[in-house]
Amino acid sequence: MSPFPIFQLPVARFLNQFKRTNILMVSLLLWSGGFVLVWLTGIVDNLAVIPAFCALLLLALAKVIYIPSASSLVGDLAPQSLRGVYFSLESQCWAVGYLIGPSLGGWALDQSPEFTSGFWLVTASSVGLGLGILSYLGKKSDEVIGG
Repeated sequence: MSPFPIFQLPVARFLNQFKRTNILMVSLLLWSGGFVLVWLTGIVDNLAVIPAFCALLLLALAKVIYIPSASSLVGDLAPQSLRGVYFSLESQCWAVGYLIGPSLGGWALDQSPEFTSGFWLVTASSVGLGLGILSYLGKKSDEVIGG
């Protein structure tokens, strides 16, 4: 759960004026920035609390932006007759993420500090794949919605 749920509705209302895939791209970039700051937290000698705090802020903002935009995009892309199936698959993505994420993260933290440090950078760079997928979905949603 996001530490700032009270901001979700006003943020969603504000972001509704923008293209959903673009909003999700911004969210991905914030996730990536948060992961880089987590990496930085592990390598600084003093005041690691500063990048850790900034990482949590970025990750919370990324989630506040992501949740309503992702659901809206699924609703936009899904044919009306299959909307329930699309939403259930989106929900399963979260469930699978909650299954794999802690296991993979825990495993990574049990490795050497060098490996763990590199793990956060690889995770941050994985955003490139997500941006490519969102670019494709943006073109697809333009076709479906006619926007």
